[in-house]
Amino acid sequence: MNDNRNEWIAARAYALWEHAGKPLWQDQAHWEQAVLERDLLEQTRASTDGQDVMDHVLSSRSRGTSSPSVLVVEDEHFIRFETVDVLEQAGFRVLEAANADEAMVLLKTNPVTTLFTDIDMPGTMDGLGLVRTVRSKWPSTKLIVTSGLIKLSHQDLESGVFFIAKPAASEELLKLIA
Repeated sequence: MNDNRNEWIAARAYALWEHAGKPLWQDQAHWEQAVLERDLLEQTRASTDGQDVMDHVLSSRSRGTSSPSVLVVEDEHFIRFETVDVLEQAGFRVLEAANADEAMVLLKTNPVTTLFTDIDMPGTMDGLGLVRTVRSKWPSTKLIVTSGLIKLSHQDLESGVFFIAKPAASEELLKLIA
């Protein structure tokens, strides 16, 4: 994945700049966002062709899963409770954890189709560490990350890892999970 890192970052920064309406003097911000996205791609070892996402969809269909399960990992109680409520009202089976350590216990004992995690959390690993671990141990799990501190694009289809800025809009989250 490192062979074309700078080309990928340059192309992504340009796309971000175009999407923002080609503003003047914003080159550095778009470059930094592209670097963050590339780092996320590399840290999660995601496929660039989206095959891992397709494998997940196909395996879910072949298993005949009726109600997808979502694991919400968020250290801020109010945000976690609100997110769990929205997902349960939409008909999902929801598990919740306050940090990555709790999430790992739940992942080992429960089938999880989607992981929705904050990036900045206390504990032995942050959200990106959790994403890397889930990617390696449960590659068919859909991954959605959120943060109020780091800005990434809304979704990076190449990686199979999606991003939603905090506070996450319920509709956007539900679309990504569905």
